[in-house]
Amino acid sequence: VETWEPRFTYHGFRYVEMTGFPGAPDLATIAGRVVSDDVPVVGRFSCSDPLINRIYNNAFWGIRGNYRSIPTDCPQRDERQGWLGDRSSESRGESYIFDIAALYDKWLHDMQDAQLDNGSIPNVAPSFWPIYTDNTTWPGSFIIIPGMLYEQYGDLETLRRHYPAMKKWIEHMSGYLKNGIMPRDTYGDWCTPPEDKRLIHSNDPSRATSGEYIGTAYFYYENLLMQRYALLLGQKEDAAKFRKRAEEIKKAFNARFLHQQPPGYGNNSQTSGVLALAFDLVPAPYRETILQNLVDNIMGRNDAHIGTGLIGCQWLMRVLTDNGRPDVAYVLAAQNSYPSWGYMVEHGATTIWELWNGDTGDPSMNSHNHVMLLGDLITWFYENLAGIKSDPGQPAFKHVIMRPHVLGDLKFVKASLNSMHGRIESAWKIKGDTFHWRISVPANATAMIYVPAEKESDVRESGGPAADAAGVRFVRMQGDRAVYEIESGRYDFVSPHVRVPQPTLYARSPGIIPADSTVLIPGQVSVSMTCPTPDADIRYTTDGREPDETSPVFERPFLVRKNTVVKARAFKQDLHPSAVVSAVYDFVDPKVNGVQWALIRGRFLRVADFLDIKPSQEGRALQIDLQQADFPQQEFALVFSGYVAIPVDGVYTFYTLSNDGSQLFIDGRLVVDNDGEHGAAEMGGDIRLTAGKHAIKVAYFQTGGGQTLRVYWKGPGVDRQTLPGSALFVKP
Repeated sequence: VETWEPRFTYHGFRYVEMTGFPGAPDLATIAGRVVSDDVPVVGRFSCSDPLINRIYNNAFWGIRGNYRSIPTDCPQRDERQGWLGDRSSESRGESYIFDIAALYDKWLHDMQDAQLDNGSIPNVAPSFWPIYTDNTTWPGSFIIIPGMLYEQYGDLETLRRHYPAMKKWIEHMSGYLKNGIMPRDTYGDWCTPPEDKRLIHSNDPSRATSGEYIGTAYFYYENLLMQRYALLLGQKEDAAKFRKRAEEIKKAFNARFLHQQPPGYGNNSQTSGVLALAFDLVPAPYRETILQNLVDNIMGRNDAHIGTGLIGCQWLMRVLTDNGRPDVAYVLAAQNSYPSWGYMVEHGATTIWELWNGDTGDPSMNSHNHVMLLGDLITWFYENLAGIKSDPGQPAFKHVIMRPHVLGDLKFVKASLNSMHGRIESAWKIKGDTFHWRISVPANATAMIYVPAEKESDVRESGGPAADAAGVRFVRMQGDRAVYEIESGRYDFVSPHVRVPQPTLYARSPGIIPADSTVLIPGQVSVSMTCPTPDADIRYTTDGREPDETSPVFERPFLVRKNTVVKARAFKQDLHPSAVVSAVYDFVDPKVNGVQWALIRGRFLRVADFLDIKPSQEGRALQIDLQQADFPQQEFALVFSGYVAIPVDGVYTFYTLSNDGSQLFIDGRLVVDNDGEHGAAEMGGDIRLTAGKHAIKVAYFQTGGGQTLRVYWKGPGVDRQTLPGSALFVKP
């Protein structure tokens, strides 16, 4: 039973508190801009894969169940509110199932109502929880969603109405830029699948994506969107300003995050590759390599599984498809083991979970109706499997781009959409190697269609040559597609000799034993390797180079007696080589290397001046991490202090990856500010240093949940790596 009591009045609209569960407040509008729960259904989708159909049905009911007067969060706790980050790009997929124009127009009003005088937009709107953290992702929905309403519904008026407030937010956020880098990110790639299914958040640093990386990539994209909106509204001076800022951000982004040996972004997490490709941040010479890094991560390192959280999965499927790897996207869509959408279905889900491991994760944060991890999957179903997409140059499906992909073992796909101009239908099936495609384009609309074909003369429409059919005009051959412009009407295309792309299977990544290790001088390490792929050759290097087919084959354990990075890769005929794995062996002298640490017990929400607080325990560690002593599980702070040896003069970048907050100081100067209560998040900072020893201090606190603290560095002649114990000293 739900009870309703007046709550408060906000900007002329009366809100209420709903208690469907004890102690779980909710917001719903009962006066003013009201949107019915019964949002009209406009789209249908089905295909020959029963698992994908069940995923689609879960999405359908999950999205519908999260509609009230605003798109809401989970249904079972006090977060049942309008979290902005959950629906930014994902809203596009929702528009293919439901008529959401009025719903999202109303919600944009809530966002603007909640905007502060300085331009700040909250993470939740209406701002029942006044969370104003000035990050670029959650409030960025205020910039992204109007673009969806324009492309899907032709709604230019919403852009015009909110443009001043959107510009105000962009200008407010630009004040945080530091040499083109945007350090503002609060939640990271929220709910990346953890390595242990009992966890909520991953503690594996290779799965985390830097907050600076996410913040800078998103702010670049948001400035490009604002440039486009300004041109649509005739604001040419604004457009030039947004474009100039975007160019400066792109230059700084690549200077900070693109590394050369080997080429990659950040720590090469899936989300790192997805965002760089999605927002066109990658310089042309590196695009193929960055795409291959992403594919290697998915198919190799993660054994054909998704590795993104809320941020990455909103772009993942389209990035793979738009860059020529729809086969890999299909593998993810059809996957049924952890982590995947299919895993949810196979383990009893009837809607989309909040966690990839919703059957085993901590129930304190484990909604079973929480569409944020749906990502761009629904968009991919309609735009890439069925091939129904609005042309941004002629929005609201006035001109339809129809480019279906025949993938995997799919035998048919059917989809329809009741657009602003009428009903659009796309239904294809494949028999043997012959492609059959039935299309319906409504009156007063046209379409550009891409028919899979070896050559144009093979394509037939209603039994005759396609180029001779009424309402059909051949445009060009583009790769393995015959491209036609068609008028409104119903068409039946047939094309023989269609090849269905199949993804190359990967050898499994080898294991290096032991993993990263700190070794006391004098000492040695016996290194061994194993591989889950039977009869694969494990090839390795010890000189920093990437292993290839000419590298030595591992046959027996070998000894390491000095600082060494061992890299390994598995090779097997008919399989793609595995992802490269590495182990770092750092040799330290316990007499001189290391840092001092001080433990302070208590609950902290920010990094304090812990040196003014008497520690409850002190000790010495060989590295700056949480592995050196038996620290508490939660509610404590640590201060590590010592000296770092800089090999040559130059600019060095330091990073902290922490859960919760951390700060890093060099010679008393704050270099990394990763403060605040949050999940595993990485931040970095630059500092010019001379050769020699410099004082280093890292302050860290932990309130609850996962424990993570890692420190990385890079500089002249030093690729990004964990700050080694051999570079740390107790005394100057």
